Parts: sequence; C-alpha cells; structure tokens
Amino acid sequence: LDDLSIARGMAISNINDNYYLNLLLGIIMHLLTGAIAGVIFAIAISVIKKFKINSFKKGITEGIVYSLIIFVGLYIPTTMSMVQPNLFDILNQYNPTQSKVEDKQTIEHNLIPIYGFGFAAHLTFGIILGLMTSLFVIRGHKTQNN
Repeated sequence: LDDLSIARGMAISNINDNYYLNLLLGIIMHLLTGAIAGVIFAIAISVIKKFKINSFKKGITEGIVYSLIIFVGLYIPTTMSMVQPNLFDILNQYNPTQSKVEDKQTIEHNLIPIYGFGFAAHLTFGIILGLMTSLFVIRGHKTQNN
C-alpha cells in the first residue's frame, strides 16, 4: 500500500527518488480527494430532493452507490494512468537487475489485489460516509422538530 501512495505522489511531484515526499504527497492527495468527495456527496443529498436521506438504510445505500461511482470513475482510471507507470519505476529501483518483462509480470500479478483492496476500501468509505451523513441528517431533523 505504501507503494501505491508513493506512485500517486510520484505522479504529482515528477520526482522518482524521494520516497518520503512522494508518500506524503500521495497520502495527502488521497485524503484531500476523499474529503472533496464527501463534501460533494453532502451537497448532492441536500440539494437534490430525490437523494434526501430520511433513513439509515437510504443513506448507507446512497453512500455505497456514490463510493462505487468514485471507484469506477476516479480510482480505476487514475490507477491505470498514474499509478501503474510509476509502479514500474518503483520496481525497477527496488530491483534494477530484474527485466522490464518481469516487472510487468509482477505488476500484472498484483493488479487483482490492488483493485480488490481498492474496491473494499471504497465500499467501506461508502458505508461510513452514508452512515455518518445519515446520523447527522436524521439527528438534525429531530433537533429542528423539537
């Protein structure tokens, strides 16, 4: 997982030999993206009447659907375009004697775990996002009615 954050940081910094900077940039970028996604979700459910949350079930369902949209719309494309090329560079730096074909095989062998973990993490994000948003919205409605 560190390598994924380092690879994302490398895509931002274009510096391939500063692991700590790239790790920090990758983590910050991911946290910032998650925060922005959460704000967009909150705005959508408060502005679009169809998405108004009136139960925990609806909130969690909407959070899951939203996180899957983010997984398909952001995670997969950025992983394919930004992360995979940088993973080749990271592998080459770890083991410069390994051939590019072996690097490619190593990355391809790990794609299912990378995407599988990403899917599970985004699903968890969606459940927590929907649960917490539901909690605040339902609690806010109860407070306003009293």
